[in-house]
Amino acid sequence: MMPKSVGLASTFLAAAILAATAAAAQSEIQVSVVGEPGQTVVYEQLAASYNAEHPETKFVITKNSSDLFNPALIPSLSSGEGPELFVYGTGPGQPAAIIDGGLVADLTDYYRQYGWDKFIPQSVVDVTSSEGKLWAVGNEVETTAMFYNKAIFDKLGLKVPSSWKDFQGVIKTLKQAGYDTPIGLGGADKWPISHWQSMLFGRYASPAGLQKVMFGGSAWNAPEFVKAATRLQEMAQQGYFGPNPVADGYAEIMEKFWAGKIPMTFTGSFAIQTGVATAGDRIDDFGVFQVPPFEATQKVYPTEGIGSGWYISASSSHKDEIAAFLNYLLFTPASRVTLLNAGTTPVGPLSEALPKANLPKLTQAMAAFNDRDRANGTIYAYLDTVTPNNITTLTYDGLQALLLGQTTPQQFADEIEAVWQADKVDGSILKPGGLKP
Repeated sequence: MMPKSVGLASTFLAAAILAATAAAAQSEIQVSVVGEPGQTVVYEQLAASYNAEHPETKFVITKNSSDLFNPALIPSLSSGEGPELFVYGTGPGQPAAIIDGGLVADLTDYYRQYGWDKFIPQSVVDVTSSEGKLWAVGNEVETTAMFYNKAIFDKLGLKVPSSWKDFQGVIKTLKQAGYDTPIGLGGADKWPISHWQSMLFGRYASPAGLQKVMFGGSAWNAPEFVKAATRLQEMAQQGYFGPNPVADGYAEIMEKFWAGKIPMTFTGSFAIQTGVATAGDRIDDFGVFQVPPFEATQKVYPTEGIGSGWYISASSSHKDEIAAFLNYLLFTPASRVTLLNAGTTPVGPLSEALPKANLPKLTQAMAAFNDRDRANGTIYAYLDTVTPNNITTLTYDGLQALLLGQTTPQQFADEIEAVWQADKVDGSILKPGGLKP
């Protein structure tokens, strides 16, 4: 019979060997997300839950700066040392570089295996695919709308406008009441103006018209885009955005808006979390609505855009494991509720998740009117994210000039079209999307 001490030693040794074997078998997978170091992000919470259920893998979340186009990423991927799963931009330019350079994996088979087609809208597939293959899973859906101060509206007897004539009446009443900036813009930062441009271009061109100019033979200086630019310039000239629409930056405007000093501002769903924190007990004083049609024949199209996309490194030896994690992260019912509660809207239908989520009333209202109008088709919330960088720079400067009357709507549209044609020649615009049957 073996001495008791020897038996115990053997037991401990066997346990140690098993533990070492299990540790060696576990795959540690690095995941890079956007966020400042020390900042809590919902993906850490979801990764911890997934890791607990799947001990064979350990997904480790690393936060990088808020720059979606991290300049260090491409060199690290090229050397095989970069993250195996990462969040990155989806517009033209650098994403095309990582795709054309063979640095990211084709996700088409996973898209079909997991049934992601039931969640990812075609409009999102179109900007995350090329050559019939899916390269990224769209992340963080955002939308834009008119935020307004209900308390101010109630005090002045105003109602949410349902026509352009009603909207003009609201502006007139607000001015007469002493609000010299009826709609805060933040034009000093340029990009907030492009939210208006995106919505106006989409309203005047329609979703089909935008697709024709993005991927077909139509032009940015076509009459519908000139009309849209004209409307924006007229609004500025008539004082909709205050005496100097480019005087204040976005942060200053939003501070004034949440403080109740500005009645309205057109911005994105990303502003809601800050609003809840800033306004505190007064958050119910605020609401959202869709800007009414600018012309009698126009429809209202929800504006939607993805803030980024999830990519898998082509050099990863854990693609199947990562795809399973992505499916858990973005498409399982519990995770979608967790994402919503953290202020991140996942792609796809939300009818199942919304009733279970604890969302601010502003978020619920935006979701409701987007669902109401979705049958009309959707348009880009942020054209600046789907056009090349040089067009974005040109447009930002041009929008400021347009508001200040330093350029005409036709000149503005002509300049965009001229650069667009050059970008088409050198292949820097988005490639036509869609997946092969």
